[in-house]
Amino acid sequence: MSSYYWIHHGKLGLTKQNLLYPRKGKTVKKQASPNFKPAGQSIEQHPKAINLRLENGHYEIDTVLLTIAKNCCLLVLTDRRSRHQIIRLIPNKSAESVNRVLKLILRQHRILSITADNGTEFNRLSDVFSKEHIYYAHPYASWERGTNENHNRLIRRWLPKGTKKTTPKEVAFIENWINNYPKKCLDYKSPRKDCLLANLNLKFSKRAIQLHFCL
Repeated sequence: MSSYYWIHHGKLGLTKQNLLYPRKGKTVKKQASPNFKPAGQSIEQHPKAINLRLENGHYEIDTVLLTIAKNCCLLVLTDRRSRHQIIRLIPNKSAESVNRVLKLILRQHRILSITADNGTEFNRLSDVFSKEHIYYAHPYASWERGTNENHNRLIRRWLPKGTKKTTPKEVAFIENWINNYPKKCLDYKSPRKDCLLANLNLKFSKRAIQLHFCL
């Protein structure tokens, strides 16, 4: 029997509230409307490089709400291969706010593709990013963007649901903490270190090709 069995049956004097990630009860699976049409390409059209996590630059995008009220929330992008995290505080969950901040992010980071859910805040991504490199997951299928969803849990350690206020400085601290967090899937390197090594390898590869043609 697992430790979860003993906890759920009150054998250890602990409750679900003591667990970092408590198991959720079974919920009724929602179904998309038969007339549903995604705002762009389906996730089924992901090329091999994205599905197999062969290179950095392919990001999953999401918004993380702090409270139910219509106020500030987080725009979060997670690189599928390196797990590099980009987190920004935005004034509301609207397509305008998302695109305004995404424009700035695109100037600072190398982003090759974006995979989003079907929230209305993402239905105008093609206004600021190449439509041929935007993909949409199936409705009610959050596991298709599992990298993004799992990293949202790390954010919740610092900003649990119901958090009424945060600041860009605090959000930057959380982003930095996640990007310097060693990960088993990266041979215990941090996303930041993995990105640095990948960029160095890319530069050396380009330099080697240039030298080859010079000779």
